[in-house]
Amino acid sequence: MTSLKLILLASGAALLAGAARADDAPAQVEELIVTAQKREQKTLDVPIAITAYSRDSMDRLGIQEFEELSLYVPGFEVQNQSPNNPGFVMRGITSDSGEATNEPRVSVFQDGVSISKSRGSYIELFDLERVEIAKGPQSTLYGRGALIGAVNLVQAKADPTGWQAASKAEAGNHGYAMFEGMLNMPVSDTFAIRVAGRLKKRDGFVENLLGGEDFNSTDTVAGRVVLNWRPTEKLKADLIVNYERDRPSGTSFKSLTYAPTDPTTGAVIGDVGRNSGAALSTSDGFQGGKDLGLDRTVWGATALVDYTISDVLSLSSITAYREFDSLEIFDADGFSLPLFVFAEDAQGKQSSQELRLNYDGGARLTAFAGVSYFHEDGFQRVPLQFNEKIYALHASGAMPKPKGLSLPTVTALAPAALKSVHRETYANYGETTAYDVFADATYKLTDQIELTGGIRYSQEDKTSGYGARLENGGSVLAGSTPALARGLFLQPTAGGVPEYKDLSDSGLTYRVVGRYAVSEQLSLYASYARGRRPKVLTVGAPTTPGGRVRFSELPAEKVDSYEAGAKSELFERRLTLEGSVYHYSYDNFQTSVLNAAGQIVAANAGEAAATGFEGQANFRPTTNVEVFGTYAYNHARFGNGIFKDNSFRLSPDHSFSLGARFMAQVAGGTLAFIPTYTWQSKIFFEANNDIPALQTNDLVQDELQESYGLANLRVTYKPATGPWQVEVFATNLLDEDYIKDAGNTGGAFGIPTFIAGEPRYYGASFSIRY
Repeated sequence: MTSLKLILLASGAALLAGAARADDAPAQVEELIVTAQKREQKTLDVPIAITAYSRDSMDRLGIQEFEELSLYVPGFEVQNQSPNNPGFVMRGITSDSGEATNEPRVSVFQDGVSISKSRGSYIELFDLERVEIAKGPQSTLYGRGALIGAVNLVQAKADPTGWQAASKAEAGNHGYAMFEGMLNMPVSDTFAIRVAGRLKKRDGFVENLLGGEDFNSTDTVAGRVVLNWRPTEKLKADLIVNYERDRPSGTSFKSLTYAPTDPTTGAVIGDVGRNSGAALSTSDGFQGGKDLGLDRTVWGATALVDYTISDVLSLSSITAYREFDSLEIFDADGFSLPLFVFAEDAQGKQSSQELRLNYDGGARLTAFAGVSYFHEDGFQRVPLQFNEKIYALHASGAMPKPKGLSLPTVTALAPAALKSVHRETYANYGETTAYDVFADATYKLTDQIELTGGIRYSQEDKTSGYGARLENGGSVLAGSTPALARGLFLQPTAGGVPEYKDLSDSGLTYRVVGRYAVSEQLSLYASYARGRRPKVLTVGAPTTPGGRVRFSELPAEKVDSYEAGAKSELFERRLTLEGSVYHYSYDNFQTSVLNAAGQIVAANAGEAAATGFEGQANFRPTTNVEVFGTYAYNHARFGNGIFKDNSFRLSPDHSFSLGARFMAQVAGGTLAFIPTYTWQSKIFFEANNDIPALQTNDLVQDELQESYGLANLRVTYKPATGPWQVEVFATNLLDEDYIKDAGNTGGAFGIPTFIAGEPRYYGASFSIRY
């Protein structure tokens, strides 16, 4: 905890400096209005464990991505291997599968539109009004995918009442450069256009020991156009169009089994440290000779319409269409020789429509009811390439390590008949059409006691498909003959074409909540909710060449949630405190596992449970001092089966964040000093917790991340007059080494790989806002 002590000492020094000039005028913690229950409410009045941040709060903390946001949200973790492969974790439950057949557990929304499919969900956070993170089963409020929580991004809308403009430029180490801008243009009293965008680049932070672009870079272009039309006082309409393209370099999957070597000479050119340089490459014209890395495009259009029918009734409509298209190429074995290289080509299209009738009589009852339609169609195609000579030596244990690893050496040791290039491709397909009917109502029994109930019925029709083929003949190593071509990694489907199967499913989700307003400053609540993840029709390769696809129906995952919480505003809102305790019980818990073929697939892990506490606090004793913090405890364990008593993957038992903002009047302006520190306890990256007894080819439990903390610092100066601001910043100030992931595809072959976390970043920015 040395880094925590250092940042506390620095904070104390700044506090003393600020106190000498402190303004004792009344101060209040920022109050946000949220719409988690489909109506505007103060967070104090919402009987849900919710964390919300405004645009200004996110700017102060330097939050540009989900991964950064999660550090300051109790019970929420985000793992970002690449924009194409994120993991969203809510109270221990992970949503990260890229299979087209899978269903998300944690829903991500843009203005009420689900963007939850893994390969299209990780987007830049810019020009937002606010972000709301609601924990617990939220299916009745947010829809079918919010099994254990929902993240809603509320984007800034065009405003016809006045011109606005803003821009920011940042530069820093590792070649970092970022520019973003916004322009709000009133066209008339009833119509306005808002345009916003961000360009961001940063060199990779894991050295490419073979030369070329370093790994884990950033290369993003994102833009948004918003139209707002208010022809009458009763009608309001917004059209929002989003676009983003990401082209980072390859992800640093690094093997600790084989040291980085020169593939020609076998000379060792690096070490087996988890955060040091890697020797990775694609090979032999794989995917047309494309380099390692990602090329992903995401775009969508949303129409929001609100119409006031009467003093008590209104109608809301959300219409949306969205697409993502990504190709990622990665060296999954983690070392320089071309044992195997993979690609993932994922595409998806979705359309949705929601109609909601809202009732607010301004007295005892508020309610809404509605219907929704959702359709998505997508696929995940995975080409892969093996060098059979290297594979044979690795599988037999005859390949020398860590020294002497060169392509000529390995080739000489392997049988000459084996292929240097063997290619296979598999693909999974998923199409879903869903219809929902939902209702939610809150009734005030007295001025202090209110009851809320919600219910949602979902009907779904799904089609799952799978196909596999051998791209350049059968595998010699797998025993192919002229009469029967066998695959090394997987067996081909008949004729190499996909096979499909249909599935229908329906179910209910619901919630019951009681809230007691002890006073205007203190609110207590308790809730019970049922969450449900729809049935999943998983797909698997045939066991023999040309055989039938193996379809497996996983039953619907159900969770019963019990939660109680308290929210308060004290000392004239100088202090806000929120806390909740919860217990979840799961049946048919669906987890992600790495099968023997190296594919991440859904599996039924039986029973599971989670018990925890979350708290957050904000204290602003004066206008010049603000202190804030969060804490989460989550004991999430499997209840039976082979994973009994194991921790959920990517789920720390403890995590917290602590920060402050100290301000002083300096040189005709305000100098702000914002230190933060975030910490989490040990996490495992797989449901098997890397226990050797639960694996066939891994005898060492090293695929985990021990507890660690990150210190960050931002210092800003804003003149008393003038619309500009300058800032210097540093993240991971003490350059803490940690990893984001371990195991991965290589783990299925006895060569787990490790992905490094970001090192110390620092830089400066200049911004202006009118």
